[in-house]
Parts: sequence; C-alpha cells; structure tokens
Amino acid sequence: MAAKKSLSKSTFKSTKQIELNEEWNNFMKRIGEVSNIVKDLASGDKAKSEAASVLADQYLEGKIIKDDDIEMKIKEDRTVINRKAFECVERNAAGEMCKEAWMAEVSKDAELRAEDRKIRREKMDTLNTQAIKAFRRGDYDKALSCYNRAIEYIRDNHMLYCDRALTNIKLGNYEKVLNDCDLALRLNEKSFKARLYKTKAYKELEDIDKFEECKLEVEEMFPQHNELIAFFLRKEDIIEDEN
Repeated sequence: MAAKKSLSKSTFKSTKQIELNEEWNNFMKRIGEVSNIVKDLASGDKAKSEAASVLADQYLEGKIIKDDDIEMKIKEDRTVINRKAFECVERNAAGEMCKEAWMAEVSKDAELRAEDRKIRREKMDTLNTQAIKAFRRGDYDKALSCYNRAIEYIRDNHMLYCDRALTNIKLGNYEKVLNDCDLALRLNEKSFKARLYKTKAYKELEDIDKFEECKLEVEEMFPQHNELIAFFLRKEDIIEDEN
C-alpha cells in the first residue's frame, strides 16, 4: 500500500514537473521572441525593421500575447520570476516580461516611426513638386537632383521611380531608366509608365529583342493605350506628361 502511494506521489510529481518545465520553456520562448523583435526594430535594416514592426503591432493588438500576467514559481529551486526584470533581458538577467510596460514602449516607438514617416513624406512632396516644376521648364538636371533627394526620404513610392526614369530618358541615361523601371515594377508590377519607359529605353539602346518583348507586354497589358504607346515610342522628343 505504501509502495502504491509512493508510486502515485512520484507520478504526480513527475507530471507536475513536466507541466512546469513546459510552461517555463514557453515563457522563455516568448521572451526570446520579444527580444528579437526589439533587436530588429533597432537594427537599421529596413526589411527586418518592417517585419518586426508588424509583429510588434500584433502584440499590441493582442494577436500574439493573449494570456494575463503570469508569475511562475519553480518549486525545485524556489526561484520567483521577477516581473520588473524584463528590461534586463538583453543583459541575460532572468526575469518576466512586464507586458504593459513593453506594450507602452512599442506603442511609443510606433508613434515615433509614424511621425518620422509623416515628416519624410512632407519633405518628399516638396522635392517632388520642385522636380516637376524643373522638368516642365526643361531643367532636367535640377529635376533629377530633386527626384534623387525625394527618393532618399521615401523609397517605396513607385511613381517617384517612374518620374525619375522619364527625366533620365530626357538626359539620355537609358541604363538608369531600366534600373528605375525595375524598381518601380517591384513596387507595382502593373505600372503602365514603368513598362512604357522601359520599352523606350531598350529602343534607344537598340536592344531589339528586349524592345520587342517589352513592347508586346505593355500592349497586351494596356490595349486601351496602344495609340499612346505607339506615339511615345515613335516620338523623338519625349512628351512631358501623359495620363
């Protein structure tokens, strides 16, 4: 009987230990995930930062962190998880994440990033306006300089690359036209201007095979603009604006 009770206690203890270990592992996994997000946000790498931002927003919206505050006690060594020690995770201090504090910091960071993007977009808009004015008066070097600076502020606007490509067509920089068109198409694969300017660049570079290939693509994708396409590719002096 005593042996049976001993076995029962041993089994219970073993089961309890497994549960505690699993809970501990899950907890440490969450800390690791949050630590990686914080590192990526501060990495300076745009792709990593944007991906980390998405995860951070999911944490803020409760899509990842769903549990209430947890205080874990490991009976074997009687160590109590310190709720205020999460800020020391980067220094390998044992601790529990303070969810509210972390969420507040991430929210603050998101607000700062939003404000920074707003400021950069305003500067981009100003430079874009200056570039358009310079282009229309025939000052293509000035227009190109303004587009270059505008893109430094906002790099995910496909129209900026299209407009810079048209400016480079005017300047005869056809290799640069191809590069800008490729960048624009990565952001918007259905960009009419990017495909049209790319076709024009291949024509001027006398790359007949690429020219015919791109011409066929743009005509098939935008049959409603076939007259404009033909006019644009035929015209020696590039039109400055087309809708």
